[in-house]
Amino acid sequence: MKSFAKVAVAGVASIALFKVFTAALIPVLGMTLGLIMLVVKVSLIAGVVYFLYTLLKPRSDEGDAAVDVEVEEEIEIIVEDGDTAHSE
Repeated sequence: MKSFAKVAVAGVASIALFKVFTAALIPVLGMTLGLIMLVVKVSLIAGVVYFLYTLLKPRSDEGDAAVDVEVEEEIEIIVEDGDTAHSE
């Protein structure tokens, strides 16, 4: 009977500790997930605002410098036909 009492006390204690830990950890988990969702929401709003800004900003008459740049490079390929010693 003594072993049953020890198991019962351990079970009651574990249930009590579980209740205390869940009462403390569930709000912390909720606050953490809320903070993460707030960051995601603010980032999404900032991304949409930036997209609309780039879509609706006035274009300059000269055009963007990055788009109108034309670069012509002359590539010189030198092929040397050297005498290599291949004796068979």
